[in-house]
Amino acid sequence: MTSLSQHIDVNHMSRDADFAENVMSGICGQHYLDKSYSGTLDFHYDGIRLPHNKMTIGMVSYGANVAINIAELKAYSISLPLYGQQTLNMHGVQYRSNQDQGLIVSNREQQNLIINKDCKKIHVVIPESSLNKVLSDLLNQPIQDQIIFNPEMQIHSTQLIDAWWKNIQSFLAQKSQYMGFYGLGMLSGDYENFLIKALLLSQENNYSSALKMATEQQMPEYIRHVQQYLIQHARESISAEDLQRVAGVSKSKLYQEFQYYFATSPMSYLKRYRLQQIFKALTAKQGQRNLSISQLAYEWGFNHLSRFSQEYRAEFGESPSDTKNRS
Repeated sequence: MTSLSQHIDVNHMSRDADFAENVMSGICGQHYLDKSYSGTLDFHYDGIRLPHNKMTIGMVSYGANVAINIAELKAYSISLPLYGQQTLNMHGVQYRSNQDQGLIVSNREQQNLIINKDCKKIHVVIPESSLNKVLSDLLNQPIQDQIIFNPEMQIHSTQLIDAWWKNIQSFLAQKSQYMGFYGLGMLSGDYENFLIKALLLSQENNYSSALKMATEQQMPEYIRHVQQYLIQHARESISAEDLQRVAGVSKSKLYQEFQYYFATSPMSYLKRYRLQQIFKALTAKQGQRNLSISQLAYEWGFNHLSRFSQEYRAEFGESPSDTKNRS
């Protein structure tokens, strides 16, 4: 297997298929570019390899319709198109990916990835050994079975997945500032561990149940009660006083602990949960054409439609009507 790239600055472009194949094999492990693609290849990769856990984060495009045969990566290849599409074929099942749905290619048997010529995507590679080490630390036990993720990474399915990709995009936008920074090695460990932990905790995998159990054992019971209350009563009017009553602790302690476990305040958690339920309703396959957006907003506690539209656009990057018409 081609070893993962050892260079911090990973920047390549070429029209040669063998060159592109070698570059990507060096970044994410052995895979083969099908040379029977149509069109002229215009391969571009611009990224950075972080020094602690050997993660690689970058942007990649091929400029032609390409097929990639993948097996035994020894790494996890995670990608999200900024535009265009890609499709993963695995065991006779197709997983389609666009700007609303990323893909995770786990280290497993034969898989085929079809990338459209207009696809430009964010690409994150995590070595299998690094992922195993972080998971082992989280569970405080050795990892026996290979980590297998659900290949579909739906951006708006949870708050953390959406935030994970936004964090990656923000990092790439500032990449040039980190490249020559003398302290990158010191910063890298914390940042890479954060990304790996967030991925393990937010994206469904064969260790999700064990992680949830470990998390719940650590989380104070009153925080779980508040979270459950927010979800069960999300269509109702909820005040900070209601939450303090449910928690049975001071408001400051509640907000501090909730922020620690969910990286947001209780009311912000509630707002994002409501927005996600509306998004799910608008993108449902059955009956969404007859849905009233304003009625949905009122049902989920948004009494000011103009403010709702602004908050929806800030969350999903489009208006509610755009989501409805696109589905």
